Amino acid sequence: MYTPQTEPVRTLTLPEPKVNRAVVRFFRAIMHPFARIIKFRLPVILHPERMVDSWHAFNAGKIRLLVGFRHAYGDDPQMMVYTIHKALPRYAKKIGRPLRGLTHVHFVYGAEVPLWSGSFVRWVLPKAGALPVNHVKMDSPGMNRIRNVLSHGNYPLALAPEGHVTHSSETVEELESGTARFCFWCMEDLERENRKEDMVFLPVSIHYRYHPRAEKQLARMLTDMEKETGLSRPETGGADTGSRLTRLGKTLLDQLGAFYREEQGSLPENQASVLEAALRACERFFALPHDGAPSNRIYRVRSAAWDRLFRSDIDSLTPLGSALAGRESGEAWYAMRHLETASILHQMSLTAIPERSTLEVYIEIANNFFDLVERLKGGTLKNRANRFMKYPVIVPGTPVIMNEYRELYRNDKRAALDKATTRFRDSYLECIREYREAYPR
Repeated sequence: MYTPQTEPVRTLTLPEPKVNRAVVRFFRAIMHPFARIIKFRLPVILHPERMVDSWHAFNAGKIRLLVGFRHAYGDDPQMMVYTIHKALPRYAKKIGRPLRGLTHVHFVYGAEVPLWSGSFVRWVLPKAGALPVNHVKMDSPGMNRIRNVLSHGNYPLALAPEGHVTHSSETVEELESGTARFCFWCMEDLERENRKEDMVFLPVSIHYRYHPRAEKQLARMLTDMEKETGLSRPETGGADTGSRLTRLGKTLLDQLGAFYREEQGSLPENQASVLEAALRACERFFALPHDGAPSNRIYRVRSAAWDRLFRSDIDSLTPLGSALAGRESGEAWYAMRHLETASILHQMSLTAIPERSTLEVYIEIANNFFDLVERLKGGTLKNRANRFMKYPVIVPGTPVIMNEYRELYRNDKRAALDKATTRFRDSYLECIREYREAYPR
């Protein structure tokens, strides 16, 4: 079980990001054993020349580079660090175009990460040159910092255009338009300073493969979740993975429907009804309207909850004010449990389970079910267990030259943002297609 948060947490101000090369080189030296601890093998890079050529062009002062990586899993940023520091130099040497100097990037991360990730992460993020930004509120200082680094930094910028963990490596839903906006801002800065570099967006898709012995680990994982949900063992000992996941998904949906019956006034009929009930439950805590797309409603609730969970005025509160702040924090924590449920239901399906598929697809579904169960019990994404050794496959796409949109951007900024964002999404879909060609189901 997880302990509710009944006291607000003091907001933090981290030091200004600045790359400490000694710290970065130290972590680079221990990266292989650390990767094994978090169950990563050295990544395979498909079409490595796309990534290598982009780095060479950046180092030669020909381009400014933004690396946009997909974020299907919580540990994708760690995988990208491992890829850029270890796999990229190795592949560059392998194709006869070695990279000299430190291969590094400025990662963009959510401003809330240091609040729950511990003192070590708070210490290392600024020294790695990582850039915080608030995803749910207007953050002019954070956005200006990112803009400056993209235009003038010594290393490329890396971020996840989806803005959050998506729980699906082979579907691409909404992308945040902020990524294209950063690219166009950089293009404006380059023009204003009479610089000749192109602004380039490099899409990167991340996939994981597994050793065949992971099938036994998956079976044990399903058994654990069946116990959690009150399911008996399958009548046939040789029940296949697809049918077990189907049964588990239906049970989770039935139990969630019963849980949210009072919120709906009747038994929710399907996953969409459960999602709506979960959103209404958390919105009611903060007197928020029940309108808008689910993704916007999720951001709105998260912003309201963080205002109560993370506060800058703790030291100035009276004893009574402190007690009331604790009550607000506790209420926000419970509201966030509904939000965590809604967030994952918005990203995945409990019922669209293929009867026959690959081990990697079934592990992804099982991990998502595990996340949902843990969130229902009070946990968050960081509670995911690392059960499986992952064999990553990195697929860089064809670089997108943002200067191609210069005239459109001058005439209609909104149209340029929409068109570029659609292009990014199409690039990710092409990466997924290339991955499937290399590793057919």
